[in-house]
Amino acid sequence: MMDIASQLILRWHRFAAEEIDVCDNFTRLTFDTIALCGFDYRFNSFYRNEMHQFVVAMGSVLTEGNRRSQRLPLQNTLMVRAAKQYQDNIAYMHKLCDEIVQYRRMYPNDTNDLLNRMINGKDQETGLQLSDENIRYQMVTFLIAGHETTSGMLSLAFYYLLKNPHAFQKAQAEADQFDEITVDILPRLKYIDAILKETLRLQPIVSFFSVQSKADKEILPGGYEIHKDDRISVLVRQLHRDTKVWDRPEDFLPERMLNGGFENLPPNAWKPFGNGQRSCLGRPFAMQESVIVIALILKHFNLEFVDPSYDLRIKQMGTIKPAGFKIRARPRQQVKIPLGISIKKQEEMTPAQIPAVEANQFQPLSILFGSNSGSCESFARTLASEAPTHGFNATIATLDSVVGAIPCDRPVIIVTSSYEGQPCSNAKQFVAYLQSKPELKVNYAVFGAGHHDWVNTYQKIPIYIDETLEKVGGTRIVDRGIGDAAGDFFGAFEAWKDNLFQVLRKMNGLQGVISQEKLSIEIVNSTRSLGQITDVGIVIENRLLVEASELGPAKRHIEIELPKGQTYRAGDYLAVLPTNPPEIVRQILKRFKLSIDTNIKITSSTETFLPTGYPVSAYTILWGYVELSQPISRKQVETLAALCKDENEQTQLQSLGGDAYEKEILDKRLSILDILEQYPSCDLSFSQYLRMVPSLRVRQYSISSSPLWNFESVTLSIDVLTAPALSGLGQHWGVASNYLANLKPGDRLSCSVRASDSNFHLPTDTKVPVVMFAAGSGIAPFRGFIQERAAQMVCGRQVGPTILYYGCRSEKDFLYADEIDKWSKIGAIQVKHVFSRGSKDGKKYVQDLVWEDRKDIRKLFSEGARLYTCGSATKLAGSLKTCFIKIIAEHRQCDESEAATILATVDATRYSVDVFA
Repeated sequence: MMDIASQLILRWHRFAAEEIDVCDNFTRLTFDTIALCGFDYRFNSFYRNEMHQFVVAMGSVLTEGNRRSQRLPLQNTLMVRAAKQYQDNIAYMHKLCDEIVQYRRMYPNDTNDLLNRMINGKDQETGLQLSDENIRYQMVTFLIAGHETTSGMLSLAFYYLLKNPHAFQKAQAEADQFDEITVDILPRLKYIDAILKETLRLQPIVSFFSVQSKADKEILPGGYEIHKDDRISVLVRQLHRDTKVWDRPEDFLPERMLNGGFENLPPNAWKPFGNGQRSCLGRPFAMQESVIVIALILKHFNLEFVDPSYDLRIKQMGTIKPAGFKIRARPRQQVKIPLGISIKKQEEMTPAQIPAVEANQFQPLSILFGSNSGSCESFARTLASEAPTHGFNATIATLDSVVGAIPCDRPVIIVTSSYEGQPCSNAKQFVAYLQSKPELKVNYAVFGAGHHDWVNTYQKIPIYIDETLEKVGGTRIVDRGIGDAAGDFFGAFEAWKDNLFQVLRKMNGLQGVISQEKLSIEIVNSTRSLGQITDVGIVIENRLLVEASELGPAKRHIEIELPKGQTYRAGDYLAVLPTNPPEIVRQILKRFKLSIDTNIKITSSTETFLPTGYPVSAYTILWGYVELSQPISRKQVETLAALCKDENEQTQLQSLGGDAYEKEILDKRLSILDILEQYPSCDLSFSQYLRMVPSLRVRQYSISSSPLWNFESVTLSIDVLTAPALSGLGQHWGVASNYLANLKPGDRLSCSVRASDSNFHLPTDTKVPVVMFAAGSGIAPFRGFIQERAAQMVCGRQVGPTILYYGCRSEKDFLYADEIDKWSKIGAIQVKHVFSRGSKDGKKYVQDLVWEDRKDIRKLFSEGARLYTCGSATKLAGSLKTCFIKIIAEHRQCDESEAATILATVDATRYSVDVFA
């Protein structure tokens, strides 16, 4: 086992920081291990690019076997080609096993392995031996069952470790206690063993087993009558979530398996290895192999998701594995490699954009980011791109990528935000690492992003990182920067950035070393070239729900086929990379006197998100790479003022960068283009303009469907934002909403499922009451919730009370009224609605209905109901919060201040909020 595991460790060292297909690597590992241990045969999977043909054939057989069981006999007879491939694959596996047996018979050895026992063993009573055909069948079983289930368990274990950084840190600390992983210390790795047991509880690799009744007319719990020989399938995943046995059954808690917790479980409460005499005989083998592998990997590497937003998607071929699960493995410092394996330390590479002869002039600088929506990553890349102009050679990475390896020989700059009070997806392990209070003598600076409407969690993670780094020995370079997305977001970052580089230059005695233009363009004639899209969905339907009127924007329903392999849960998001409205693109081209077919070639002396080194159309750059409608920052106002040739315009523009900025720029959301249109004497070049605009960001939309309706497609319910600009200058076009609104059936779009907060999903127990509060298009996730509960009800599940409080402007604005009416008639939903423009009884808003029904809502909550809110942060969420405080104050007979404190302590699993600015 150590032999094969060392091959995996060596491979990961050689491909450090590259993408690792987890299931592929663990399949190679477990397949080679069972072959070597069981039959003294080496498949050498780690020395091949492609998987061994036996594994390919096996996968095909399992998949086709599953399909055959679901078809009618006539269908299988008619599918001649599939049947031939099926038989050919079986024949190949049998042939390979026969060859291994023949080789052993020709060249016998005294290895005490399974193959020798099968060849030489005799039945004690009859003296009979196994035939070669029987041995072949046993070998196929061992090779398939011995690697497929273990690779699935290992893959899922690392998924849960990465999703739970505290467990990762705890397991790594356990492995680090020992200089080497040897057989005698395996029983002492109790937490790693508990991780495997908890993984198998949550995701048993084989999903069910069957039992047959020996008695007649037995009554099972729940009143089910069964008869002799009836077959019953036991769903192991649900067995492992029995609330009578497991507290918080959906949570990953290895601790529950420690200190007698596992030994004291009721009989039959944990059965991932099957049942009775048919249960897995390779269980000790699989557990020992897995403990070894996890301990070795944790000792040698820090791991991170390739996609930090990855949420578990199951791939099933008889057994289960996580689909599309990819990680990066970064070697840890000062780790001893076992078995004499020598790893040459990877030398630090000079960034390609900086000539090697100049690299010695630069001081090293490390820039780290935590980012969910892309803003903080964009800020980090801006810092990296400008670093050479101040004398620094910057590297950029996620916070999770430096766990246990924070560089202390250079300044470390951190840009991050909070996500509902928690770390961003690619900063969770870093924050868990800081909580272990490591000693870090590092010079650092932190810039935090957030939105002040989220009062309780505003800047929570940036503050924690900033203060903790100081407590563990760090030295702060400059005060923490604060970026408020509701204010001069980019301006605050620019001011902090300029001060940071000024202080860094002074600390290091540096001057600017690159004085030439950082980014330049030349006009060329060439064909257009568009970038390749990795995750692509397809539009199936795009229809109007509500026409635009004086009451509000148009609303549309869009159905999208998901990229291959992606799945979702009701309540998740769809992240969409949009393109800019053509109207704005053409306006900018006109401003810079460029035609729609003008091609440019961009060269840059620093890092840039723009395509460089080859011709691309100016239209394409403006259409698909940059934010065009972002409000101009104070610093940019000053820059444009200095470029004005007209003195009057210059004076006017300078005044906008002062006290008038918030009222005249921010409140009216004036962009760089708006300023250029108002002050035509401003002599800004196109290359300067491209340097000023940030990269185009993804937008996230709540999915308004349930996978029980269609697990391969999602629907979105969106407002299409098109209205006179607040500045009074022309039209404002919502970037993503207009992009989506103009898509046609068959169009392709770049998109990906993003998991919402774990609490913003329906409870696993369908009997738990659910109360939802929404306004306008905030109904989107709740349509998915209702659709799911309706499907469960139709299938005979017992569904608890499901109530929707919904507000909109008028009856015409009531989204999905017909669908909701149908769901109401079958009892899946109870709707309480209010129209703000058609109120007849004084009630205009959702909070008015809530106050009227406060006793009913309070009663439901006391009975275990889950509450959800989706809508505007400042309108619906803010008003509901005020209403809930009043309800608590009335019930508890306390003042509103105390009531607000009580509300703040409500468990997030009981009241979940998904709001937008």
